[in-house]
Amino acid sequence: MMSNTEFAEHLSVLRLTLPEAAQLLGVSERTVRRWSDGEGVPGPVEAALRAWLRLDQQYLPWKPDAVSILGNDQAQISRIRDHDHLLDALMREVEARGGPQTFWSVDLVKQRATHGPAEVGFHLLEQGGFSPISYRRVDRPGSHDTDLFEIQDACYCIAQAIARARQSNQALIAISEYTRRNAAHFVRVSPEMPSQAEVNKRVLAITMLADDLNGLASSALKGEALYAKFEDTLAALHRLGFFPDGDLVGAAARSMIGPAPHPGSLSQAAS
Repeated sequence: MMSNTEFAEHLSVLRLTLPEAAQLLGVSERTVRRWSDGEGVPGPVEAALRAWLRLDQQYLPWKPDAVSILGNDQAQISRIRDHDHLLDALMREVEARGGPQTFWSVDLVKQRATHGPAEVGFHLLEQGGFSPISYRRVDRPGSHDTDLFEIQDACYCIAQAIARARQSNQALIAISEYTRRNAAHFVRVSPEMPSQAEVNKRVLAITMLADDLNGLASSALKGEALYAKFEDTLAALHRLGFFPDGDLVGAAARSMIGPAPHPGSLSQAAS
């Protein structure tokens, strides 16, 4: 059973206040406070929190969309909660058998995943997740029963593509914010002190490139970001004498060209 310490730790990692947790779990704030104070956490609530944590650590969306939250649409919030359970269970099942045995090519723009003659169509949800909507093959009739593992592999690969897109989005936003915050801290390319007008011009140019990074971050979330465009923007910053933090740049590069992220240690401990 989840202890009150674990309960508080999960809320902290998930960045949830007590009122927010109450809304997402479909209970009163008073009930959440009792759990926080040491009253036993019910099994379904524990399962929801652990599933959310695992999804969050894998850069997968789990919270309902803003409209549902602002409107306190408990029916939609409950549907998303059930969807999170299913996605988490699928991810764990695929990983339990050693990962996907068939690797699918995922197109987030066209909302389809393909592997040889097979195709899985999916719909991107308002909160950033996805829901599979079709499965077909061109070589033979497709069957959800006989092809279950393949379909699960497809869903796993779709989830990983979304995770990479979200990770790239966050990494690019971090560089954009760093660049905008430190735009005046550029390296002079001449020993002469620049005039204030020259400084202002350079800062404006650097800030505009920060805007470009923000635009690239938005494209990344849709699966449209190009690594070459990222390199071009970095090169333009370097020509202006501005060098973003190396750790931030490395994180963005890895997210755009590296393998999909894996759960962190806390997520693994929660399994």
